[in-house]
Amino acid sequence: MKRLINRLQDETRIVCGVSAKLAKQYGWSLLWTRVVTVGLVVSTPSIGLLAYFVIAVVMSQKTTRF
Repeated sequence: MKRLINRLQDETRIVCGVSAKLAKQYGWSLLWTRVVTVGLVVSTPSIGLLAYFVIAVVMSQKTTRF
């Protein structure tokens, strides 16, 4: 369990880096941001995954413009 918690607290990208970017931007805990993200995707997979990848695309466009 300790290894999983260490992996979730690592700031490297796991899928698209959405949770890491959101946590850094708003000053949230990275671990809890990822836990909530996974919870949303597991509870409503279609809406959760769609929202996750829309945020990933928006965040990548936002960072490449500047």
